[in-house]
Amino acid sequence: MQKELNEIIEKSLQKAYDHDRTGNVGKAYAYYTVVAELCSRKRPEIEEAFVDVLCQWGIQLAGENRFEDVALCYKRSLDIYPNNPRMLNNFAAHLLRNNDPLEAIKYLKRALRANPNFLPAERNLQNAYSMAVDRWHFPMLNDKHRNMAFQHVIYKRISQGYNTVLDVGTGTGLLSLYAQHAGAKKIYACECSPVMLKIAKKVFETNDAKDIILLPKLSSDLVIPTDIAERVKLVVTETFDAGLFGEHVIPSMISVHSNVLDKNGIVVPMGATLYIAAIECEYIRNKSAVMFDKIKHFCPLNFDNISVLLDEEYYDTENLKNVQVNYIVEPTAFFTINFNDLSDLQQFNTDGIKNIINITCKHSGTIDGLITWFKLHLDEEITIDTSEKKSCWQAAIFPTTPKSLKKDDVISIKGEMLKGKLKCSYSSNNSEYDDYNHKLLYRLPKEVITFLNDVEYIKLLTEVSKSFINREIHSILDTSPFPIYGLILLKENKHSKILYYKNENVMFQRFIKQIVEQNGFEDKLRIVSKYNHINDSLDTIFIHDFDIKGELKDCSDEHNHEYFRCLLKPNGILLPEQIFFVGQLVFSDDLPNMVYVEDKNLQDTSTFAFDASNIEKGTHNTFNNTTSYGIAQYINEFKINQIFDLNSSLYLYEPLSNVNVLIEMGENEVAERVINFGKISAPNNKLLPNALVCWYKVRLTLNHSYDTKRNGSFMNHTAILLEDELKNSILQGNEICIKVQQTENIIRVKIK
Repeated sequence: MQKELNEIIEKSLQKAYDHDRTGNVGKAYAYYTVVAELCSRKRPEIEEAFVDVLCQWGIQLAGENRFEDVALCYKRSLDIYPNNPRMLNNFAAHLLRNNDPLEAIKYLKRALRANPNFLPAERNLQNAYSMAVDRWHFPMLNDKHRNMAFQHVIYKRISQGYNTVLDVGTGTGLLSLYAQHAGAKKIYACECSPVMLKIAKKVFETNDAKDIILLPKLSSDLVIPTDIAERVKLVVTETFDAGLFGEHVIPSMISVHSNVLDKNGIVVPMGATLYIAAIECEYIRNKSAVMFDKIKHFCPLNFDNISVLLDEEYYDTENLKNVQVNYIVEPTAFFTINFNDLSDLQQFNTDGIKNIINITCKHSGTIDGLITWFKLHLDEEITIDTSEKKSCWQAAIFPTTPKSLKKDDVISIKGEMLKGKLKCSYSSNNSEYDDYNHKLLYRLPKEVITFLNDVEYIKLLTEVSKSFINREIHSILDTSPFPIYGLILLKENKHSKILYYKNENVMFQRFIKQIVEQNGFEDKLRIVSKYNHINDSLDTIFIHDFDIKGELKDCSDEHNHEYFRCLLKPNGILLPEQIFFVGQLVFSDDLPNMVYVEDKNLQDTSTFAFDASNIEKGTHNTFNNTTSYGIAQYINEFKINQIFDLNSSLYLYEPLSNVNVLIEMGENEVAERVINFGKISAPNNKLLPNALVCWYKVRLTLNHSYDTKRNGSFMNHTAILLEDELKNSILQGNEICIKVQQTENIIRVKIK
């Protein structure tokens, strides 16, 4: 019997090797599984190969939308190798792609228990936390002025007899707790996010709020008397995005009026006024449209008759509170909506034009876009202005083709609802300074636009390309968002014959083909869908590893330096030569608010007078008790310590150290380094660092380097919050030593 079993094991192992070698990973996985299940002593020997084929097989199954089979394979495999961190991490990645962050978190924590230094799992855990709880929850809950305003109005309404309450989109349950504390007789709270439901449940239990009925439903699905015993007198909600209507607040309010709210009931907030302005703003311009005029003086490529705009159908959002903005027209109230008027809500619930205004330019300048913000009228007295400096709301940006206008020119601004979201645009009859009407318009991703608008980087790439003009470069691969390096070599290098470029965006393919046609070398461009379609040995490769949000791209089978080196000739040129991760210790009030919640920003405050300066017509009212709801401990379970997509012009910070190189990036290396920032004294009234701001320094060649942390850079940077660790180390009189670990373009930073 044992002999027969051994024969089955050996034959299965050989078949697993054969199928693995020929790329039939599904059958290879099946045979490896047979070996591992029948012979436990062989498990360590085949573990690495087993995980390799499982991962490849999982990718194939996922590509065929067979997620249930993916899950079955991974769960069966984890019965065999329960502590394999790569297997646990990869299964979690599939769960994240299937929009199940809570389940992913379980497997990622298991991976890190098995190997605390397995950085891919740590990075995915940060992703899972961000998916589970949207990051806007943190600055929103830390917005004390917002919280005070809602608290004040809820207290007032309940004291006026509106004492049965529905909290729509309760989130952490804060507004429901305000209602309970104000003495409401009956409170219902509805929420559709599974994660926020769990948080709200824990918050209510902690506050002994057994009478608050938590409903795992959308407000539009609530039924009387199944869910709610009878119609309520007060509905409270704070489900407004930067574009006011983006969170489907209008259909939600219509449903509430029709099905849940008493005929004499009231909604908080009462309504909102949306404001609009046409602005001149270099920051917005660099995100929304390409300024070819800036690069044509040093770049030999011909970009004539082409214009590029952001491929955003509705609006983008930005924090413009610390950005220079010039108003070409006076900010204007565009429309007001009454959330207590059902006919008003129904009018905004239908697609179509809602308002058109004609407005005179108060200054000459270039219109780079339209921006909107709103005032939320909680009641007759209290209004939250989302344009105020301390507001948690960002502005909604409607990008436009930059257009020069003169003082006293008149523009027409149109606002419309489209698929339940706001869309704004403008037109002008003055075309004296406008040559865009005669150009070919391409709408492209933000990554391409910010890359082409980074004048310093484009200039540097032009110089690098020209430094190789006399070298025998026949074949080129450029992986940049736009292949400036490769295109200049095609145009300027007499030896060049072919440029390979990978892109599957149809609009971008048209754009790049238009460029090469205008520059006279359309026969030299090859657009590929995969790099392994390239059969030539290449003379030069430019690798663009950078993600627009401030980190290096994930390694993949087709996007790593080792793979590209295999495509390169022995004496070929691979750029960039080196990439360094650098950092600087800073203090910032803004950064902590993005990643964790403080209970002091949420609680009922003892004997405070409500007169917040950023809330219009604030009336004074005093509450004589203090309650800390303990919300922070539950939502902070999902806090992250690294913030991506930061731009220096959008937040405030104080540099408190020199800039230091933290580590040299090596894609296939596992590296570790300790950097000593020295001692930082902590006298009275001196700011202590609470974060490490990080970015990249790129050495393209020996004579060409670039720093990604600069105004107008093609990528943003990151910040790592180290508040308690830094404070403790400084107060103990220790030197600040930062331990940096790096593998597969993933970095971990800790206080040593």
